[in-house]
Amino acid sequence: MKNGLKANLKRLGRLVQIRDAYVSVAEAGVKQAEGEVRRLETADTETAGNIRDTAAGIAYLQTATGQDVQNGERYIRALQQQRKLIQQSLEIATGNLEQRRSEWTEAKREQKVAARLQERRLHQWEREDDTAQQKSQDDASIARYVRTRLEK
Repeated sequence: MKNGLKANLKRLGRLVQIRDAYVSVAEAGVKQAEGEVRRLETADTETAGNIRDTAAGIAYLQTATGQDVQNGERYIRALQQQRKLIQQSLEIATGNLEQRRSEWTEAKREQKVAARLQERRLHQWEREDDTAQQKSQDDASIARYVRTRLEK
């Protein structure tokens, strides 16, 4: 039984190491997804700023021809289309981020469960080892007592 628990402890140690690796990978996935969301949010903000700037530029043109206004409006439509695509990508990236966060949370939970199980098994092994040592000491004491009684 003692060797079985020791082998079980070794397996649990490997399981804890694997869970640690899963947590690290999941955390890296979260960081990467957060970076992607930040990048898309920045691109969206920049595109919105370009749209505002271009619209303001068109509004304040002193010597604008019809062609200049049309070119500006086409540019604004192109920016709006680009912003729409960025927002769609942002929605996808945000969903991906939430998925990565839930995977990370689940990996951390599994890691804690494995670590607690390893700790319980370690305590169980220590108790059984202490019990076996106490039994051995008791047997030796009894044998010594019997020997001294027989010698008298």
